[in-house]
Amino acid sequence: MSIEIESLSKQFTKKGKEINALDNISLKIKEGSFVGLLGPNGAGKTTLTKILTTLLLPSHGEAYIDGISIKEDKKIRQIVGAVFGETGGRSLYYRLSVLDNLMFYSTLSGLSKPVAKKRIHSLLNYFDLDEKKNALVMKLSTGMKAKVLLIRSLVPFPKVLLLDEPTLGFDAESSEKAKDLLNEFNREFGTTILLTSHNFPEIDELTSRLILIDSGKIVQDCAPLVFKQKVIQEYIHLIFSLPPLPTDGFKMSQLPTEIFKKLVRDSAGAEVTSLKEKDGLNFVYEVTIQPIDYPLNETISRITVLILRASGEIYKIAPYMPSLKESFLAFLAMNKTNTVTEPEAREEIFNFPIQEEDV
Repeated sequence: MSIEIESLSKQFTKKGKEINALDNISLKIKEGSFVGLLGPNGAGKTTLTKILTTLLLPSHGEAYIDGISIKEDKKIRQIVGAVFGETGGRSLYYRLSVLDNLMFYSTLSGLSKPVAKKRIHSLLNYFDLDEKKNALVMKLSTGMKAKVLLIRSLVPFPKVLLLDEPTLGFDAESSEKAKDLLNEFNREFGTTILLTSHNFPEIDELTSRLILIDSGKIVQDCAPLVFKQKVIQEYIHLIFSLPPLPTDGFKMSQLPTEIFKKLVRDSAGAEVTSLKEKDGLNFVYEVTIQPIDYPLNETISRITVLILRASGEIYKIAPYMPSLKESFLAFLAMNKTNTVTEPEAREEIFNFPIQEEDV
C-alpha cells in the first residue's frame, strides 16, 4: 500500500475557536494509483497534503507513505514530490536562477549532479523553459514559476506525487503537456499520484478514483464515472424542429411550451428540464429531458416517435452525461441539504460503491 491514513485529525485555533480542519479520516491508496481529491475551499485538502509531506503535524492519528511514518520526515521527503498551488512560487529562491534552484532541491533529494542536470535540462526543454534556465526566478511570469515548481517535484522521480493545483497559471498548451507527462510518470514509473485541483476536466481525465472531502471529512470515495452517474442521472439532449403552428404569430417557445412538456410527460414519462429556441425562423428547438418512468433508451425511443407523429424532424437525440463539475456542485448541494437529516438517512442517500482496495 502506498499511502495509509489512520484516524487522522488536525485542529487549529482561530480567534479562540477550535476548528477541525481534518476530522478523524482514514484512507488507503494503492501503489501506482492516480487519485483525485476534490472539495470546496476550506474542506481540508491542503491540510491533508501538507501533513503527508511532513510540513504539518497531525493533532491525532497516523499516516504512512510506502510503509514509512510521516513522523520520519527526512525519509518521507526522499520519496515524495509535492506542489502546493502557489501562484507566486514562494517556495523558490527568488534571487537564484531557475537552474540553481532546481539543482539545489535535486541535491537535497539525494541525486548526483550529473543525473540531476540531465533530468533538469530534459524537463526544462519539455516545458519550453530551457532558454530561461539562467534567469532569476523573480524575473519569471506566474506560469513559468508554476512550471519550475512542477519540474522540481518530478526531477527526483518520486514514488509518490502530492499535487495541489499543479497547473495553476499554466496556459492551455502547457496544461495539456503537464497532463500527458503526469500520465506517463504514473504509467511508466508506477508513481502514485494524489491530485488536488479545481480543474474538473483535468481530474476527470486523469484519475481513476475520486475522493471528496468536505468539512474535514471524507464524504465520498468512488470512480469519477460512478460519481457522475449516481449524483445526476443521465439526461437526453434533443434538437428538433416542428412545422409552423396553424395560428400565425405563435411559436412553440411562447405558448405551446407547457403543452410540449405535458406531451413528453404523458408519452415518454420524462421531464423537460430546459427548452430554448435555436432557430426561430425554422421552428428549431433545443431541449434537455430527464428520464423518469422508463429507462434511458426507451425514453429516447418514445420521444423519437412523439416528434415523428407531430411531423417534426430530429437533428440530434442522444444521452448526455453531466460533467464532473455539475455533479460535484450538485453533490455539495445535496450534502448541505441533508446535514440536518439522521446519520442513517445520509448514509443511505450517499451509499455509492467504494474502492475494493479499501474494503
